[in-house]
Amino acid sequence: MTLIDRVLKQIEQDVANQDFTSIEELLQHVPERLLKGFLSEGFMDEDDGQPTEQEEWASFDPDC
Repeated sequence: MTLIDRVLKQIEQDVANQDFTSIEELLQHVPERLLKGFLSEGFMDEDDGQPTEQEEWASFDPDC
């Protein structure tokens, strides 16, 4: 069994026990672009609580 297989098995057990702490800690080290690339279309539309790029630039004042 490869390391990835063992990690997936541990993730399965953690999910079954509704223990997401270690999974969240692991995912903190994955670049955002890879996390977004992993998501299927339906999950991409959900609000992650972060402003969109358009919202961030809406308040940009180049004269600051």
